[in-house]
Amino acid sequence: MIAILILFAQEAAVTLETADKTFGQQKYAEALELYKTVGAAAEKDKNAQVLVEALAQVARCLSLTGNLDEGKRWLGKAKLVASNEEPLGWSRYLGVRGIFERESGDKKAAKATFVEMYEYCVAKKLPKRAVDAVHHVAIVVPPEEQPEWAMKGIAEAEKLKDDGWLAVLWNNLGATYEDLKKPEKALEAYLKARDYHYKGTNEHRKLAADWAVAHAQRLCGKHEEARIGLEKALAWAGKRHAAEPSKETLEWVGWCKKDLGESIAALGDRPKGLALLKEARAALVESGIEAWWAEGLKQVDESIKALEK
Repeated sequence: MIAILILFAQEAAVTLETADKTFGQQKYAEALELYKTVGAAAEKDKNAQVLVEALAQVARCLSLTGNLDEGKRWLGKAKLVASNEEPLGWSRYLGVRGIFERESGDKKAAKATFVEMYEYCVAKKLPKRAVDAVHHVAIVVPPEEQPEWAMKGIAEAEKLKDDGWLAVLWNNLGATYEDLKKPEKALEAYLKARDYHYKGTNEHRKLAADWAVAHAQRLCGKHEEARIGLEKALAWAGKRHAAEPSKETLEWVGWCKKDLGESIAALGDRPKGLALLKEARAALVESGIEAWWAEGLKQVDESIKALEK
């Protein structure tokens, strides 16, 4: 009998892993049904850890589809079963609870929950979940607090030797320093992010990493270095768009032309810089920027206006 229960628990755990992979692929409707199935099996088998994780993830899937009230009901079920003496279930519950607090507009409570999750995961030697907690903390704290949390996440990702997370975390830190008007620090972070992106196989991320480094060089006033990097990135972006025309590939043609135009203008060739900026604007508009980042388009227009004077 004990052997059968162990087998059932193992099957539930495997299904949880499958559900997590499906969730990671952003197939939320499919993942929702998988988590419900896992939860039912875990409840039958009295596997509290898997049950808590499944219930929490059902709530998360519901929140992603806009069903917050229904999600809260499932999160309440997870709370009834969760125990801080069981690390995997408790850490998962905390993560989803913090997300619901954030999505309900209570950033203070969300920060406290994510910090609790981070400290708990460090104490229980769950570095992967500690990184996830840090990622969520960074979303709710003001920009000036983000570098400290980014470095905590990087330390945990280094324990895992997780190049994917390290690429993301260094990239996010670069963006934070950019928001804080610290371009030199942004460049350092983007360079580290690029090193990790180049260990992977995703060509789009490599291109974006090259652009980010050259973009930061431009912000630092290193226009000749930026020009060289941006010309290479533009050639790559153009080749990708020619091979696979889409709004996504065209967007990166636009960003490369935008920064290249600004650097070339700064180096003294204002007419060429202006022409590139106008081409960049056309590409970005065609890629749909007006729908998802009107402020970004406004910045391009301001650069064009400055060169037309």
